[in-house]
Amino acid sequence: MSRALNRRVRPLSFKSAMALSAVLTAGACGSIPDPVNVSVTVDTSVTHQTLIGFGAATAFQSNLLAGRTDDIFQVLFVDSGLDILRLGNWYQNQSQSTSTTTAFSDNNAVEIVQNATAARGGTPPKILMSSWTPPAYLKSNGVTRPPFGSGANAPAGTLIQSGGGYDYADFGDWWARSLQAYAAAGVVPDWISIQNEPDFYIPQWETCVFGATEGATVAGIPAAGYGQALDAVAGAIAAAGLASPPVVLGPEPTGFNNDNVQHYLDGLDTSKLGGIAHHMYGSTSDNPAPDSFEGAMRDVTTSGEAEGLPTFMTEYQPNAPTMFDTAWLINDALTVENVSVYLWWELVWSNQTPQTGLVSIAGGSPTAPYTINDLYYALKHFARWTDPGWVRVDATSSVSAVRASAFVSPDGSSLTLVLLNTDGKDHLVSVDPGAFSFGTLAVYRTSGDSERATPVTPESDGSITLPSRAIATVTYTP
Repeated sequence: MSRALNRRVRPLSFKSAMALSAVLTAGACGSIPDPVNVSVTVDTSVTHQTLIGFGAATAFQSNLLAGRTDDIFQVLFVDSGLDILRLGNWYQNQSQSTSTTTAFSDNNAVEIVQNATAARGGTPPKILMSSWTPPAYLKSNGVTRPPFGSGANAPAGTLIQSGGGYDYADFGDWWARSLQAYAAAGVVPDWISIQNEPDFYIPQWETCVFGATEGATVAGIPAAGYGQALDAVAGAIAAAGLASPPVVLGPEPTGFNNDNVQHYLDGLDTSKLGGIAHHMYGSTSDNPAPDSFEGAMRDVTTSGEAEGLPTFMTEYQPNAPTMFDTAWLINDALTVENVSVYLWWELVWSNQTPQTGLVSIAGGSPTAPYTINDLYYALKHFARWTDPGWVRVDATSSVSAVRASAFVSPDGSSLTLVLLNTDGKDHLVSVDPGAFSFGTLAVYRTSGDSERATPVTPESDGSITLPSRAIATVTYTP
């Protein structure tokens, strides 16, 4: 518990605090908002987006999970409540630049999916697969990534040209063959993104640039068109006769400021998409203020509503993330943008300072210890007590510093409310669930140095002590 709570012998009940506030403000002119007590009202009759889920990626450093036989998969895929695993499409042979055939070698992804499925009692996590680059034979620069030491002069790559045009057909064929190869190994994506961050290039990294329009300059070169590439991949998948063809998401650029998502959407056939995907990079701050994204979020919401498509936030991790700001940003994404999916970047990562993975692993050995980082709990507060298919409903707070989001199960029997105190002082929160009837109320709070999604007892009237920068998940069950 926080020091503030340790000093408090017994928190005031909501009614007692209200009475004390009335005494302190007696004689004041007019109605003064209570600075301590907060009321949150839930209206389950007003519905918003349907949740598809929360998750994170093992597209890189997947070797950290290879060969492990401890309980880490229980921690990652059960205890956290995460629903979605994001993988890279690594169906390529980076040592060959002219081969059109590739032996399957992504055994780490296969093992991770198998172990996650076993931990989940036989049900695999939902899988999003993004491509960072096609094989070298399809690249204009002839490599999947420029070699180390090439520096800033290394050229960016887009699709190779063939017969006077970009080779979209072979790009589509590679995607179809890669899905067949992964399926044969037991990895069947629910969604794919044909190119991770088509607007981004950096030397010594797997990238492939695509323009919002064909021939547009990206990273200093004229790029293949994202829309044409999308058409080719969608067509190749349809022709391949896959047993479980994936839904295609896009355009998945680095960020959504300056109408970046909208520029790409303008150049593609949105009927080929099952969702609008984007990342949230672009800020110059190591840990940007969560509310600074609100304008861009609203713009993407407008685009999603116009196209009748759900929005997916498929990757984000600032340079110096904090647990509370991460939870705050998830809340904003859910309540401002109405995202159906929120994915953190690093599910597991090597040990470093600051920690950026949900779980860090000290070394590559299967016996190396792992550490659950505070960031893990930011996602757990939203993911553990909701599931795909839950619907966000209205939750209104009387004090803007206390943020709230609420979700109802598909059968209408359970309600989950997530509260965040963005203020510098403690609050006492009273929740009115409206017409929702329940049998059991439970509270899980993260606060101070020791509480991490810890069960706490609410006041006798059901109100909840919410210290400064605390997160609380409140569940109402039959």
